[in-house]
Amino acid sequence: MMFSRLSLCVLALLLVTSAAHGGFPPSWYMSALEKADPNILDYVAGFKGDACVITERELKDAVASVIKGSEVEPKPGRRGEVHLSVSVRCLNVDQTSVFSLAIQFGSEDSDSTVLYVKDYGEMFASKEADAVLQTIKTAVEAAMTDYTLANFDR
Repeated sequence: MMFSRLSLCVLALLLVTSAAHGGFPPSWYMSALEKADPNILDYVAGFKGDACVITERELKDAVASVIKGSEVEPKPGRRGEVHLSVSVRCLNVDQTSVFSLAIQFGSEDSDSTVLYVKDYGEMFASKEADAVLQTIKTAVEAAMTDYTLANFDR
């Protein structure tokens, strides 16, 4: 059986990302997500690459809408306490758009930004903007589930 480079690339990435999604987050991670004012969540969202079928504005709007859907006020930027970082890398592989989605919580001090270990992102291929935005929203929803559990449901 012959596989294309794209098929092998996507298969390898799915195997790697599926291992990263397993299990309930440990208590130290949930404690790291706690905020003094959990009703406001800072976020950053951007992408790199030349094969994106969505705009940066669409990406930011999608992230903000999921945060709002969790009854939390989204604030662009990252200031000190916990923030959500969404990064999309767009690649063109064999005339197909492949996306690497990294979604992590982090915090920032005066010297640096620290992103937490758990990544809600994944790798996927698509040519449809709606499918890309839905995949991003689903991944952000998973992150927001942990955020709301850490801040409101404990």
